[in-house]
Amino acid sequence: MKQLDKMILLTKMQAKNADFPLNILSDLTNHEQYFQEQEKLFKDKTFHTEIVQTLSEMISLRNKYSSTYTKLNKHIANLLRDEEVKILRRDYDSHDKTNPDLELMTSRIESLDPEFIRLMKLQIGDFSDWKHAGIELNPSNGLLTRSFLACDPLYLYTGNVVDKQKVKEQFNSFFSDRRLMMYNDLLDLPQGQLGLAVSINSYDFWPMDPIKTEIQKVFNLLKPGGHFIFTYNDCEQISSLDLCANDYRAYNTKTLMTSMVQMFGFDIVKQENYCNGAHSFMIVKRPGKLTSQKLGAPLVEVKHKK
Repeated sequence: MKQLDKMILLTKMQAKNADFPLNILSDLTNHEQYFQEQEKLFKDKTFHTEIVQTLSEMISLRNKYSSTYTKLNKHIANLLRDEEVKILRRDYDSHDKTNPDLELMTSRIESLDPEFIRLMKLQIGDFSDWKHAGIELNPSNGLLTRSFLACDPLYLYTGNVVDKQKVKEQFNSFFSDRRLMMYNDLLDLPQGQLGLAVSINSYDFWPMDPIKTEIQKVFNLLKPGGHFIFTYNDCEQISSLDLCANDYRAYNTKTLMTSMVQMFGFDIVKQENYCNGAHSFMIVKRPGKLTSQKLGAPLVEVKHKK
């Protein structure tokens, strides 16, 4: 059996097994206690003794089932973890060999389901505000950048993009020259000053360590109360696990990402799966209240380049 097929099978077993605990201990115990009390009222205790003995044996069998059931699920989890380690090593090798140029990143974002792109635009728009600066991490062709033009200013982290000029060409000269600011290093941006950060369709292809490094930097960039929207490959969903085939996406899970963002201090606002589990995103927040000293919105209208 191929590695990915084995992981899919184990993941399905793990999810399905959760539906099969034997939650009858309380009923059995109540039955046993009931007949034990009733037995005291009878001179001939033959039937009660047999019932109580049967219930006692059933409780013992139930406990044995529960113990073995737990061991089985741990065994499946360990088998899955062994396969996870193998595929995580593969992802590091694949990531090191990948040249993330604009063509590759554009092809990846164009592979997203149109409904999911629409959803991401809405989510980004909901958290964009002229009172706060924003940043798009690892942009591709400007498709999603337009969704948070309200942010003033708007930063682009271009450390993973080669053809930066093609991104700037998506906007008119005023916006690209005055309000669109590009940085190759997140440490060069103003720390603790951003209201919104967005990374769409990057972490889906990254192993864990690069994600950890970037998320920690994003936390430091955000104001208290600032939000971070990102997508990732949740392999607890079979559709996403299947996309790990042929080194396409990297292995990750909601459990791993939840633990990571909480470790860095984020609060989780939302985490959802779409398109039958093929696409997943989280919205997290740096604790605190988002405030701004800006008193008025920009007076200049920003028009998209046609």
